[in-house]
Amino acid sequence: METLKYFKIHIKYEGTNYLGWQIQPQSPTIQEMIESVLFKLTGNKTRITGAGRTDSAVHALGQVAHFKIVTRLDEKALLKGLNGLLPDDIGITSISQCSPEFHSRYDATGKYYLYTVQQGPTPLILTKNFCHHIRSPLSIEKMSDASRHLLGTHNFMNFCAKSGRENEIFDRTILDIRIDHRPPFIFFHFLGKSFLYKMVRFMTGTLIKVGTGKIQPDTISKIFTEPEKYARLSGPVAPAKGLTLAKVFYEENPQLPDNDKICNFFDLSCVLNNRI
Repeated sequence: METLKYFKIHIKYEGTNYLGWQIQPQSPTIQEMIESVLFKLTGNKTRITGAGRTDSAVHALGQVAHFKIVTRLDEKALLKGLNGLLPDDIGITSISQCSPEFHSRYDATGKYYLYTVQQGPTPLILTKNFCHHIRSPLSIEKMSDASRHLLGTHNFMNFCAKSGRENEIFDRTILDIRIDHRPPFIFFHFLGKSFLYKMVRFMTGTLIKVGTGKIQPDTISKIFTEPEKYARLSGPVAPAKGLTLAKVFYEENPQLPDNDKICNFFDLSCVLNNRI
C-alpha cells in the first residue's frame, strides 16, 4: 500500500559534470538527478532538501538530504533502486525513514569541508578533477599559524562571495581548522557550524597566499579588525574542484577526524598516499 513516508539519505558524488547541488534552469544538478530517479521509482514527484548547496564542480562524501514521498517502497528497495538508476558519479550510501520534523540543514550541528591541494611541478592526471594544483612551494607552518586567526566567531563578510540574499548575516563560527601535509598533497580541513557562499574557498585561497609568502599570517586578523585597510588582501577564491563536503554532523560537539584518517573522497587510497 502506498503511504506518505519521510526519508533521510546520505549521498556521495563527484561534482565535475554537474552545476552544483541545487536545481536551476540549466542542468544537470545533483538534486535534479536524484529527484528524477525517485519519480521513476515511485511515480510521484518530490523535492529533496540538502544540508548544503554545493557549487558547480564541488564534490561530496557526506551530503545529507531529506524528503517526503508517497510510496510502497521501503528503505532497502529505494536504496537499491536509486543506486541502480543513478549515474556512477552519484551514490546513495544509506537511506532511512526519519521523523517528519527532521531537517537536513537546520538540524545540522556542524559541517566538515575538505580542500585538497596537489603541490608540485606537474599535475597528477588521476587526481586533477579533485585537487587544486599549485607549482609554488607552500609553507605549512605559516598556513597553520594563519589558520588560528580564523577560529572562533567573526564577521566573514570579506571571506565570502555575495549571495544576493537580503539582510544576510555574516557572523559565522569556525570550530576547528587543521592542515595535513602528505606529499604531494596538502589537506585543508575546516569544521564550522555553518558557512557563507564560497567561504571555504575564500579562506583556502587566503591561506595559500600566506603559504606562498604574499601576505603574513597575522594579516588575517587584520582583515577582521581593520577591514577598510586590509579587506582587499583576502582571497582569491580557490577553484571549486578542490572542495569536498566531507561530513554533516547532527550530534553535539562535532570534531574533525584524526589526522591519520585522511578523507578518501574518490576511493583511490593508493593515489592519495602517493603509492603509484
